[in-house]
Amino acid sequence: MESSMEIATSDRGLLSQILTRLSGPQDLLSASMVCTTWNDVLTQAAQKLTVRSRAFLPSLLPRFKHVKHLNLSQCIDQLQDEDLQMASESLNSLVILSLGNPDQPQECISNLGFVGFVNNCTMLENVALTCIPNLQDSGIEALTRVCKGLSAINLVNCRNLSDDTLESLKNCDNIIELGLKGRFGFTPSGLIKIGENCPTLLKFSLELEPSVDITLALQSLATHCRNLQELSLQF
Repeated sequence: MESSMEIATSDRGLLSQILTRLSGPQDLLSASMVCTTWNDVLTQAAQKLTVRSRAFLPSLLPRFKHVKHLNLSQCIDQLQDEDLQMASESLNSLVILSLGNPDQPQECISNLGFVGFVNNCTMLENVALTCIPNLQDSGIEALTRVCKGLSAINLVNCRNLSDDTLESLKNCDNIIELGLKGRFGFTPSGLIKIGENCPTLLKFSLELEPSVDITLALQSLATHCRNLQELSLQF
């Protein structure tokens, strides 16, 4: 008769219930190296991978290729273009990306590096980008053009983005959620494009600098976004 330990280390259903409760990257890596069974269970069950340091990426990415959600918003160090390239080559079925946070602007990620990432991750549906100072309009244009299933975009303090970013939203046929918060290069006339280019919006949040007049933007939303269910405005 199998011992309780043997059952615990071989029963895939039980293992899945236990191992998927691990959250720390070091714990995940350690568990995946116990044996082939544990590694298989983790890689098949894991849907979200949160990485808090770029140092973990080389060891984690090859073991978690089935991950659908990559959370890089809690990284304590500066990510590099090669980190994004490594991630995009390993996680080509990625659906959700969270990158950057207000306390740790990712200043070493270039626009070209981001474009390379999205060109490899064409299945992205939900993207949140926070404090990526080198991100440019062409990066968002690439995102909206190659990721045909894109349905949610949230941008925070990406200061080099201008009205051309809002124009590129016309590439999104199924966008239902859009969030814009902080400092950008948007103009009142450019904000009109949100309503014109995103008639499918269900949820929209807007929090810009007080000097930016959003009157025309609201008029455009009222005219074009007839299915809008949630609107959040902060001044």
